[in-house]
Amino acid sequence: MSSSANTIAVGRKSPRIYSREAVLFGCIILLVLFVLFTAAVSRLYHKSIHVLADSWFAQGEVSFRSGDIKSALTDYRNALVYSPDNTKFQFHLAQALAAAGRGDEGRSYLLNLLSESPGSGEVNLALARIAAHQGLTSEALRYYQGAIYGEWENDPIAMRWQERLELCEYLLDRGLERQAVPEIIALADNTPANDAEHLRIVGNLLLRAKLWNRALTAFRSLLSTDNPDEDALLGAGTSAFELSQYANALDYFERLPEKDRATPEIAEMYRTAQQIKDMDPFAGDLSREAKASKAAKALALATARLQECARQKGQSLATTPPQTQLQRAFADVRELAAGASWQSIAKHPETLDGVMGHAFEVENVATTVCGEPEGADRALWLLGRSRRVSAQ
Repeated sequence: MSSSANTIAVGRKSPRIYSREAVLFGCIILLVLFVLFTAAVSRLYHKSIHVLADSWFAQGEVSFRSGDIKSALTDYRNALVYSPDNTKFQFHLAQALAAAGRGDEGRSYLLNLLSESPGSGEVNLALARIAAHQGLTSEALRYYQGAIYGEWENDPIAMRWQERLELCEYLLDRGLERQAVPEIIALADNTPANDAEHLRIVGNLLLRAKLWNRALTAFRSLLSTDNPDEDALLGAGTSAFELSQYANALDYFERLPEKDRATPEIAEMYRTAQQIKDMDPFAGDLSREAKASKAAKALALATARLQECARQKGQSLATTPPQTQLQRAFADVRELAAGASWQSIAKHPETLDGVMGHAFEVENVATTVCGEPEGADRALWLLGRSRRVSAQ
């Protein structure tokens, strides 16, 4: 009995007994595998989400650049569905909304972005453009300043120059010259003298703002480069003319191709500068007789203008005693004219200044009463004004 029982016991396998440590290790392995699997699935999911977001965004960029703003809006919104916190997507959606004429919606996105990055030049610029489009000048100025002094990822110096230029043009286009002047001066001060392309832009802005001295300096810098062009000559000539530097203006205009001098505005300045040169008796290389002849002609021209002005106003210049400005000026010039023949002036060259002074005064009186003159009278009036400017 005992022997058979032992035989039976030997013929059976004893049950496998696992230790607690082995079970725990197995569970850990399973858990790690599960975590890795979950992470892989999660990564795959998020990657597919990012791919979809980026794909919609890229499609939006293509639509926006092609001018299909409506499709761009849909594409950007779809991109945000997959990546709602993406600030880049939000910014481009805001730009598209502004381009679609929905500036208020675009502004709401941009203001949220600005609250997170108040120094962003890009966001400030987008807000400035929306405000400018809506005619909100104060708001536009504030955001333009934020863009100019804000942070830019790529080439900040160039971006700040460009945005200040945009601000200058915005102000000038709206007739806000007083606000534009300090911005244009700042733009000029930040433009290197050897940067011909930017210097040309600045020079034309200075002309628009009537900053003649600064404009002349800018265009002279352009003319000193290796490749001076017609724009520089036009700008320098115009600036010199407005500064009453008529001889310099004439020199610049004469260096222009004839086709450029034919434009109405330049042709008028060129003709006037020539007339001023022809009637100016103060040029040092003239003979005594030539100076005297020019002075006598100037006095006769001014007297004729005075008489025509009196006729227009219905005033008699023969009234005694003289009562009006025109009558008093005529009485003075008539007394002078009796001894102001060119022969007399040539014989007494010391009288030339007095004769020309009377001619200038008569033109001033006629201009005060009847408005600015034209033609040769305008040239004489401008010559007198330039003499006063140079004497100051």
